[in-house]
Amino acid sequence: MIADFDVIVIGAGHNGLVCAAYLAKAGLSVCVLERSHRVGGACITEELYPGCQFSTFAYNANGPGPKICRDLEIPADAIKVTPANPSMFNPFPNGEHIFLWSDADKTAAELRRFNAQDADAFYRYGDFMSKAKQIAKDMFYRSPPSVRQLEERYLGTEFEPVLQAMLNRSLWSVIEEHFSDEHIKCVFARADDVGSPTNVGSLLAEVVESANDGVGVDGIAGIPSGGMGAVSAALAKAAERFGVEIHRESAVRSVVVENGVAVGVRLSDDRVLTGKHIVSNADPKRTFLNLVPADALDVEFRAKVAALKTRAGNMKFHAVLSGVPEFTAMPSEFRGDAKAIAGVRIAPTLQYIDAAWQDCLKGIPSREPVMSLQLPTAYWPELAPEGKHIFGAWIRYGPGELAQGTWDEWRPRVAESVISAIESYAPGFRDLIEWHRLYTPADIQRETGITHGTIRHLDMTIDQMLHRRPLPPWSSYATPLNGLWLCGSGTHPCGSVTGAPGHNAAHAILESL
Repeated sequence: MIADFDVIVIGAGHNGLVCAAYLAKAGLSVCVLERSHRVGGACITEELYPGCQFSTFAYNANGPGPKICRDLEIPADAIKVTPANPSMFNPFPNGEHIFLWSDADKTAAELRRFNAQDADAFYRYGDFMSKAKQIAKDMFYRSPPSVRQLEERYLGTEFEPVLQAMLNRSLWSVIEEHFSDEHIKCVFARADDVGSPTNVGSLLAEVVESANDGVGVDGIAGIPSGGMGAVSAALAKAAERFGVEIHRESAVRSVVVENGVAVGVRLSDDRVLTGKHIVSNADPKRTFLNLVPADALDVEFRAKVAALKTRAGNMKFHAVLSGVPEFTAMPSEFRGDAKAIAGVRIAPTLQYIDAAWQDCLKGIPSREPVMSLQLPTAYWPELAPEGKHIFGAWIRYGPGELAQGTWDEWRPRVAESVISAIESYAPGFRDLIEWHRLYTPADIQRETGITHGTIRHLDMTIDQMLHRRPLPPWSSYATPLNGLWLCGSGTHPCGSVTGAPGHNAAHAILESL
């Protein structure tokens, strides 16, 4: 049989586009099949309200970084990004606040208001995290190393204690080692895909996800002009320049398997396209439990896939505002300054974070959610009509499987809890809202195909990272089904918009040839 293509990529998300571009650049004939009318998967820009351009799901551009952009010959001006400064405003219920700035000395001065020793410790913490990120960068653009390989590489070096912390400790334990003030601890306590910063592995997840070098050949992270869809558009253009065929509105119903080998795909209209290699950018659960015929995989393997953790579901709240929200904790000199709240994080205490996670584990949308708020029009006002602002809130957590009721029933209740929570920090916020919409995990799954709305495809727990992502021994992009590969965020190194999984999968395929 003569295959229609050397490679068929399922899904035009950012990793699928990166993978396709590398393979086409190497001389292979490549086709990308996308069920939507647009490219990008969860990395898109949409006009959800007349005249307003929203980054519907992914909201901050951390990649693809310089290596991928240079390799794929993406022009320096193809993705315009402005770094937010301050990078984060952290308000607290007692009226206190902490700004995080790009300037370390300026951030230290913020912390000094709470504790002079913690301000000094900030530099030591920064040095520790820099070493940790260097370890992550060393393994970012390669197949995942085993723990033994990592230990052999760093044993006896200044990186050894940092590596051991990444593998055996929580982010919270490292924070407590450096800081004493509870406000400061919570500013650095992130556990978005692990549940709690006290869980072992939360440090590894935070470090790996923050190890990317920023966007474009200049490596700048921040808020993209044109929204996150501009990132996907640049990748699609690069792929097409190398000869990739991108077919939109071409949903894949199933992978075609003959004699134990993936040889093609069947589309929703019953057409069959054949390929020597089939690469899925879908998440592992969707790939193995929905797209691959059940009898093509071992029963035990399917059971392991079904047991993969996709608990850390997310929600996204969008609104059009008639003005800039005024936070009670905002210092007077910054009031009315939209850039001061371009990024806001609501996670005031460890107990607050843990309660949000415990709700999720019980099948309840977090009653007091951890939230990352964005006001992208602070830097790119053209995203909305004059005098208006687009506002977004990334909400944690929304359980993939509800204990009671349906998401259609929960949606208005969750939206109200989000508005009420923000109102408690910024009185008058409710009155600024001219339009709003909440995307539940069910909505995210329906729009993107991502199982349970787990935006990073799999929770980034210690047992689902490195050589265990998504499953050992299938962590190097190959699968138990010959001819089928994975390239999505459920593979090493992590989720988020980095392009690294697509890069690594392409190189694994090329090495196999």
